[in-house]
Formats: sequence, C-alpha cells, structure tokens
Amino acid sequence: MLAGSASKDFVTKISQALDDAGRKGIHVTAGAGTVHLEGQQFAHRPVEDEEDGAPPGRPFHLEEPPGPRDIGRSDGTSRLCYFLDGVQSSREIGRIEMSPVIVATVAAAIVNRCDRRFSRMPLEDPPTVVQAVILPRSAGDEKVGAFWDLLIGAGFSEFGVEDVPSSPHLVVDSAAYVPGADPSDYVGMREMARSRVRTLRERLEGEMLRRWELDDRTLADSEAWIAVDGQLRDIRESNRRAVGLIKSVARPEFVGRDVAMLLDLEPGMRTTSFVPDWQLRRDLSERRTSWYLRMWPPQQGADALGSLMRIEAPRDTKPETVDEISRWVIAERAPLAKPDPRWPAMIYPIHYVEKILKPLVQSSERSYSKLERQLALNGGS
Repeated sequence: MLAGSASKDFVTKISQALDDAGRKGIHVTAGAGTVHLEGQQFAHRPVEDEEDGAPPGRPFHLEEPPGPRDIGRSDGTSRLCYFLDGVQSSREIGRIEMSPVIVATVAAAIVNRCDRRFSRMPLEDPPTVVQAVILPRSAGDEKVGAFWDLLIGAGFSEFGVEDVPSSPHLVVDSAAYVPGADPSDYVGMREMARSRVRTLRERLEGEMLRRWELDDRTLADSEAWIAVDGQLRDIRESNRRAVGLIKSVARPEFVGRDVAMLLDLEPGMRTTSFVPDWQLRRDLSERRTSWYLRMWPPQQGADALGSLMRIEAPRDTKPETVDEISRWVIAERAPLAKPDPRWPAMIYPIHYVEKILKPLVQSSERSYSKLERQLALNGGS
C-alpha cells in the first residue's frame, strides 16, 4: 500500500474512533498540534543513554594499554554493502483529561550499494511504514481504556511489549509494565509515549535486520556486511556481519583521563576497543565491542566530540577486524553527507536512506491536519 493511502486510512480509523467516543461521552480535547515529541527534552541525557539511568562508569577495555590506535591506510574499498536506518515522528493530537493521545509514524529501510549504486532491498515484511496511536492504557483511566477499545474496533492492531511490528496501524500502551504510572502526570505520560515511539522504531529496524540475516541473497554473499544506524540489537549468532554506527557522542563512555585521550584523537585514528559500563551490567548476549573513530578534524564552531563516531560490532570482534571495519567506515565518507548538520560523524549511505524515509513520514504528518480540524470544530469529541 502506498504511504499516502495508508496515512489516509490511518486518519480515517482514528476519526471513526473519535466519532464513537463523542457518542459515548468521552471528551478528547484538542492537543498540542504541530509540537513534536522528538524536539522536547524530557530527560537530561542523550538518546543512547536513555535505557540506563546510572551515570557512566569505567568501561571494560579489550585492548591494553588504552589509547589511540592507527587503523592503517584506507584503500577506498569497503565491505559495507547494506545500510539500515529508521526515522520517527510523533505529536500530540489531543488528550483525554490528563492523558495525552499521541500519533506516531516510524519508517525503516535497507538499501544495497554493493555495486556502488543504490537500490532498495525488497522485504516481504515487516511493513516499511508503521503508524500508531499511543495511549497510557495501563495507568488505569477508564476513559482511556474505553477509547483504546474503540480504536481496536476501528481496525487497529494491539502492539504488545515484546511484539515486532507486523501491521501498519497499531495502538500502543505507553504505560505497560510501568509500576505506579500516574494518569494525572501529564508530562510523565508524554515522556513514556516518546520512549515507546523510539521502541517501536527500534523493533521495526531490528525485525528488518533479522530478515536481512535470513535472506538467501545475503546468506549467499559471505563478504557483504550491513551498517546499522545506531546500536546493534538482537544480533543472531549465526550471522555476525553487522556493525552499528552511533553518530552522537554527546556523553562519552569514557571517564577520567581517557576522556582527554578521546578529545585529542586525530582524524582517521581510533580508540582501543571496549565494552561500555552499562552493557557490563546486562546479559552477556547484549554486550558489544565498541570503539571511537575520528571521522574528520573537529569542525569550526563545533566541539571536539562533533566528528567522533562510536562503532559497535559483535562482542568477540578481534583488534585486526576493528581496524578493518574502521577503514571501511572511512571509505564510506564520500560523498559528504551534506547538508545534514551531522555530516562530520555520518557516512553518506546512511544519509541516503534518511532521504528516502523522511518523505514517508512527512506525508503522514500532513494527513494529521484532518484530525486537528475535527477536534477543533467539535471542541473535543
């Protein structure tokens, strides 16, 4: 189904639920309109640290002594042939008393550049674009629960805590398994919703990565690797040819004098590999080998962290493979990912995938104006 028609169907289903809510006396107040949750800072820590609230501790260094390492000269070749990225957008269209009604769109795709030419990798599932209504159902407000049932009746599929997206239209419980969720905590409800949107996008990306790992085309080409924008999650033991590229290093994983070493890292150099402290506190299967790579000299007007990338690879990656992967990433810098302001820590293929996905999200955004008009005309439902 085309993104535009899917968005229309999504809005039609919500509109039906709003009409039914009005007949049942459930008042939905018009919300914050064009204010996106992604632009608001509910928690004072960067995205990559949100899953662990503890302050950073000392990582476990996999190479001794910790310090800068020369990756060797890149010959311009790369075995990164596939690139996976996802985007998200969410906004509040209304609220039921103090409970926000959030609509979200997430999209993800894999592109192939094995022959230095880009092409989308077709996958039968999951869907490329997923839209969701997010409500704090488990917080206990009866009207929220009733509206949830109306959305299910209108054709939405319930998205469980451990599910992967299998339907393009979902209803998501932001308060599921949140002990003591307070239905009167409006700001807290919005923060939980933003977290669930992020989880939804990560589940979509993770399912695409699993499909890639099982695809006959990629299984037949043992030389081809995939680069994932962001952290690696749920890597299968049977296929270890994936790396994660984290382009935001707002909060380094190092502490003490190791931070000075990181700030002074020269372009084209990497740090010694390590396991982040927060991964050490998790199951062994969730631990990854990480290292920092300086992509470009620090740019004018930016701090010393702006051109650093943290790279993740399977936990048993050897130092010589770390060097090889680093050379592949350096080779993927061209052409520059401009005009994206994150270009100093971003490879061009990831920038290319984002350019494909953003119009899909933007088309969904335009369709939400119908819901806003409906709520405004009714003064709520």
